[in-house]
Amino acid sequence: MSKVLYVRGFNDKLHEKLDDQAKKEGISAASILENAFEDWLKNKQEIPTKHYLVLYSDDESLQKFLEKVNELDLDGWFRATLGPESHKGVQYLKKHGWYDATISPYREGIKKVEKYASKVFDSLAGVTDKKQSCFVGFMTEDVAHHHSLDKASDVENIFNSKGIGGIVFCPYDLRKLSNFNFVEMFKIFDDHDESFILKENEIFHVNMDKTNCAKLFL
Repeated sequence: MSKVLYVRGFNDKLHEKLDDQAKKEGISAASILENAFEDWLKNKQEIPTKHYLVLYSDDESLQKFLEKVNELDLDGWFRATLGPESHKGVQYLKKHGWYDATISPYREGIKKVEKYASKVFDSLAGVTDKKQSCFVGFMTEDVAHHHSLDKASDVENIFNSKGIGGIVFCPYDLRKLSNFNFVEMFKIFDDHDESFILKENEIFHVNMDKTNCAKLFL
């Protein structure tokens, strides 16, 4: 039995467009609305996937960021971290109950970066499968420090190839970047969906849109 549905804000103009589209497709307006609602519901139920780059240059800024993330109301979310045991960020998150995705022995494994990273990410994919998850990883920062940004970019790409869902933060300490150059830094930016800079208690979004010299004079 059909029912009348009143939608606030659905004006006559939108109604006319809906009727016109229904006539073009040879279906009812109700079918279009039903399909639109089902698509919207499906998107809402899908696990969000975001890969964020987080840059910082002092321990206090990172600590405040981690405290904010830890205090978020993520009821039912699977929370994990990864990185060297000596890292203060890893220590803080583990202390607050975050799952440690690091595979021991870390220092031995990291000598063969790509092989170790692939193994760790496969394991992470297994424990986070079909779960809302938040992951804060310090391994790529460590790779950039002990190897290079280029090698860290390789690890980021391995992670991206695994299709792991969830919200992922990759903090990088700018003080530790080995053989820093902008060409490799831009590769790191490109490896992530969005980038942010931490300054004390504030988070700044980094806009990486391309421009040209002429626009600088507008």
